Amino acid sequence: MLNHPHARRRTALAVGASASLLLGFTASAIAAPTPTPTPTKAASNASCPATPGVTPTTINLGWIGSKTGPASTTYIGSSEAAQLRIDQENAKGGVNGRKLTLKIYDDQTNPSSQVSQAQKAIGDNIFGLTAHTSTVSMFPTLKTAGIPVTGFSNPAFGTDRNAFGIVGASTLSNPAISSTGALEKMKAMGATKLAIINHSSAGASAAANGQAALIPFVPGLSLALRISDSPQGAHDATSEALRIKNSGADGVAYTGFIDGGISLAQALKQQGVTLKSLNIAGLSDPAVLKTAGGALDGALGTTYGALPIGVNVRSVKTFASAMKAAGLNPYAPAAPLGYVGADLLIKGLKISGKCPTRASFINNLRKVTNYDGAGMIPQKVSFLPGIMPNGNPATCGWYSIAKGTDLIPDAKETCGGKYIDTESGKVILS
Repeated sequence: MLNHPHARRRTALAVGASASLLLGFTASAIAAPTPTPTPTKAASNASCPATPGVTPTTINLGWIGSKTGPASTTYIGSSEAAQLRIDQENAKGGVNGRKLTLKIYDDQTNPSSQVSQAQKAIGDNIFGLTAHTSTVSMFPTLKTAGIPVTGFSNPAFGTDRNAFGIVGASTLSNPAISSTGALEKMKAMGATKLAIINHSSAGASAAANGQAALIPFVPGLSLALRISDSPQGAHDATSEALRIKNSGADGVAYTGFIDGGISLAQALKQQGVTLKSLNIAGLSDPAVLKTAGGALDGALGTTYGALPIGVNVRSVKTFASAMKAAGLNPYAPAAPLGYVGADLLIKGLKISGKCPTRASFINNLRKVTNYDGAGMIPQKVSFLPGIMPNGNPATCGWYSIAKGTDLIPDAKETCGGKYIDTESGKVILS
């Protein structure tokens, strides 16, 4: 009887078993859909159109500058610091699933060698370059090829649409425009009569010519001497020291390679010349002071635009620690900017989307208004047009003073340097 408890239990089991069979039959008859596997980034990247230097898994970048030649001592550590920044990004997975490679090109501080190395980079399918050099002959070639370039100092970083100045737009393409910043600093140190000296590279000549033209617009300063053909690198600077001594200059602004600045400082000491201010562009490494025999004591150290190593800024400390851990010298004058130059290439790639092209890199980076140089520069950079086609130059710098064998950074950055059009006398940026 169905009402018997055991009968009811047998019926329930039978029904349950039938239900299980039915479910099993249904499941086998109507199979669940197989999940679609999530494509890897490399597989996704494979759909991108072909573009030079980019594969589904890699992006090829380059560093070009002086590994040999007269400028090589000035640019020591730059390529290694650039590689450090590339390695840091690769450790995080690269950019949009692509690992970055960095190839080094030595221009030998030679115009013809530089052009051939730039052409080699193009033949190697390099997507973009970071340039750290005083030589300028390659820039028309790179501009014609539409290759993105990051770097500093050269005139192209103020004018060429494909060239991005890592510390702001360069004014070197217009010798009538220059900044009073360093001159005001020298004046504050007590200098009144200046000798402006440079070696004969294009960048050094443009910078020093600009300084000399500015002096009439800085009350309290006068030009005592102009030397525009100082030898590149280490040299016997006795004749220059004697000319400075005879001119009555109490301040010297030297633009050239570090070795040349040391030679001049030693010759001045030997001739008994006492200055209120000696400003040497690129004096940033305390180790240099030990080789100068006290000749640089009291000298004004100016970086190439980065913050000096030793300031109490986290990003600078992080950079210095990483460099030391890699066995590299963070104080080398061009090393911080090698790091920033690679960082700006990475920034441009990140905003170029999944399928980067040289054109998208340039177009998107030109819209950036607040690039911070990985925290390594005194002020943020805008790549929109300013007083130069590529934006505004920096109005802030951060100086150091040589004391014994130490370079002591100022407590803070110095801002407010004016950019003056020396042909009209008009202040165009302050």
